[in-house]
Amino acid sequence: MADLKRVFYTGIGLALKGKKKVEEAAKKFVENNKREADEGKKFVDKTIKHAETTKNELSKKINKTVKTTVNKIGFITRKETDNLKNEIEKLKSQLHKSEKKKK
Repeated sequence: MADLKRVFYTGIGLALKGKKKVEEAAKKFVENNKREADEGKKFVDKTIKHAETTKNELSKKINKTVKTTVNKIGFITRKETDNLKNEIEKLKSQLHKSEKKKK
């Protein structure tokens, strides 16, 4: 009977020790994954920030190149077109007033 008790208590001891080992391993796993998740989030944030910066720089370069090309070709800008339209409207209005005075 004493041997049976010893085997029983040894089994319980091993089970408890195994439980502690499993709990420790689980705790380490969670901590490692949390660290990895934090590092992953930092990496993603850094990558997104870098992509935004690169996008903005590329956009500026493209705009500069387009403006230079437009100027070389001789196209006029929308602002210049709008200014010309306004000037034409003013001239039409003056012409219309001048014609009314002649009548």
